[in-house]
Amino acid sequence: MQNIIVTGISLDDFLLVLEKAIEKKINEKLESFKPEEPTKYLDRKEVAKLLKVSLVTISAWTKEGRLTSYRIGKLVRFRSDEVEAALIKRRFRWRDN
Repeated sequence: MQNIIVTGISLDDFLLVLEKAIEKKINEKLESFKPEEPTKYLDRKEVAKLLKVSLVTISAWTKEGRLTSYRIGKLVRFRSDEVEAALIKRRFRWRDN
C-alpha cells in the first residue's frame, strides 16, 4: 500500500473535501439509478375490464395465443405489461386478421 502525505491543509478541511467528493459520486449514481418495478399480475376479471371484453373472450384469446396466461397454483394470472401490449395490438392489428 502506498502512503500519501498531504500538506498545507488541515485534517478537518481534508475530511470536508473528501466528504464532498464522496457525496458527489453517490448523487451521480443515485441520479442514474432507476429501480425495476415489480411485475404486476392481473386476474381474468381485471383483464376483461381493462380490455372491455367478456371473460369468454379472455379465454378464447388465451387459447388462440393472443394473451399469455400464467398459472400460480389454481390461479390464472396475466402480466399487466403483456396485457397492455395486447391492447395496443388489438387496436391496430387484430381487426386485420
